[in-house]
Amino acid sequence: MRISPLFLSLPIVIALTPGCGGSDGGESAFNPATNVDLVFSTFDIEDTAGKPANLEHTRFYDVYRALEPADGADTTSKDLATALRDHIDHFLGHTRNASDDGFKRVRNPLDLMNQVIASREVENFNVGRQHIEDLIDATVPGTYNTRANGAAIRFADQAATNTGEPLANRQWIYDTLYWNYTPSDANGAAGYEKVFRVIQYVARNNDGDDLASTQELTSLTSSSQFDALQFSSLGYNAPEYTIVSFASRTLGDMELRQDLVMDKTDTLFLKDSGIILDTESLDCIRVELDYPLSEVRIYISNGEPNQYDDDANPDTDDVDNPAYCGRLQAGDEAYRYDAITLAERQ
Repeated sequence: MRISPLFLSLPIVIALTPGCGGSDGGESAFNPATNVDLVFSTFDIEDTAGKPANLEHTRFYDVYRALEPADGADTTSKDLATALRDHIDHFLGHTRNASDDGFKRVRNPLDLMNQVIASREVENFNVGRQHIEDLIDATVPGTYNTRANGAAIRFADQAATNTGEPLANRQWIYDTLYWNYTPSDANGAAGYEKVFRVIQYVARNNDGDDLASTQELTSLTSSSQFDALQFSSLGYNAPEYTIVSFASRTLGDMELRQDLVMDKTDTLFLKDSGIILDTESLDCIRVELDYPLSEVRIYISNGEPNQYDDDANPDTDDVDNPAYCGRLQAGDEAYRYDAITLAERQ
């Protein structure tokens, strides 16, 4: 019996490898990716007075706020939101704000890379985005791909280095930074006009590092889809869709999918997390943040596999398990509450 992935497949096309989408054979062979070695005073990201905002571009900025119940007296829903935020904090190094409905600081490899790209402080990243912009202007498919060139990206935190932090806390190495411009769809039809970006990170540890003092996050893979006609080599680019998967040392796996143009819904999956909601320990949680309806729906299951063997035949596929949290349908949610409205996601 063949086994399926941990989470359900995303119903949009996001490129993880070169060659996604169609090509007329005129793909650019030029790939400008080179080594990047950068030292920061700290990996912490905050908003600073008089400078462009950073936190509003972090991956969980909308999710964090959208968990907030509309009814301030709804303590049950507030407790659910707090439990979910606490779990997210362990993965992404969030520091909660005073009102407990957002964060004032983050520290994680995904948000740092996104900020560094937007800041234009790394020349090779600037060259990479300009290369993609030039390809778009010429309607010629092509890529920027560090993995293909054997290029390494290494960020170091000087403050963490000075205090002798474990390697995973003071040095972040990215296995892949990849942009791909795809003017045609998988059938070769023109007008598709998408840019895909992939960021992959895996934590490194030294022998003898104190694991109890080491960051919880062990790896992540982030994929984003952009409208090529809106893509810019300057600042932040607003994605159409994103999906990011996180693995941890002790808190299982977490995945966030964001649809910013069609359904305008974010979906958060937690697997083997150890998280407790309303006194119940669960191994599968799916949280849907419906921005047009300003509604939070939470689906749960425990001990239910994604798929299961129904015939003991190793040559046939497993069948979907309708009781798995990722397959529960509208009306099956364990919790539902009205949330605050985020006008920018309506």
